[in-house]
Amino acid sequence: MVAPAVRLLAALAPVALLVAAPPLLGCGGGPAKDAGVCAGAGVCGAGYCVAGRCRPASALPAPLDARRVLLPPADLAVLVEDDAAATPGVPDAVALGRAGAGDVVLLLRFSPTFGVGADIASAFVVLEPAPMAPPAERALTLEVARILEPWRSETATWGRQPRLSIPEAAAIARPRPATPLRIDVTSLVRDWARRRKDDHGIAILAPGSDAVGAAYSMGISQGVGPRLEVYVR
Repeated sequence: MVAPAVRLLAALAPVALLVAAPPLLGCGGGPAKDAGVCAGAGVCGAGYCVAGRCRPASALPAPLDARRVLLPPADLAVLVEDDAAATPGVPDAVALGRAGAGDVVLLLRFSPTFGVGADIASAFVVLEPAPMAPPAERALTLEVARILEPWRSETATWGRQPRLSIPEAAAIARPRPATPLRIDVTSLVRDWARRRKDDHGIAILAPGSDAVGAAYSMGISQGVGPRLEVYVR
């Protein structure tokens, strides 16, 4: 019988061997902070790479006694720098990091089902690879930011996007294998418990730097769209 801790690590840990990406400038113009993002074994010294972050060998990304909560977005918008490459509404899939479309910002707002005082152990935005999409040419570093202003998908565009906090490097999208991408947003979700007035969701930022980009499903007509995976104690 496989121990629960081993099953959890197997579900969350990436298997490709890649080097950790350096910090980069966020799409919002501020410097990104490298929080130990990684994409494979052998790059975290004495620790290990799980769910896109280097973690101590003694720490699990989620406690074994935590309750897992999955939340679909209450609202979702895809903002593309090259408006000519943008699809009206939300497309079936988004190629994050594709140079031909320029930078992409994915806006997500969730309606938490856990209480304000909940003890958040960890939280991840999960993106599913688009079915049959070609892989990116190289590993791509993605950033996250807190959305600081109200927004609606019906009116949000590249030129009318809400103000964001300074982006931070948060995950590395690997070319292969095509597996779900978990982006660590624990600190942002913990802030929701403080009822900050400038908390209006989570932004995923992808600088356009790859010929192909990493394609992820938005779950409109096929595949599974973005979701928030929260572990609550």
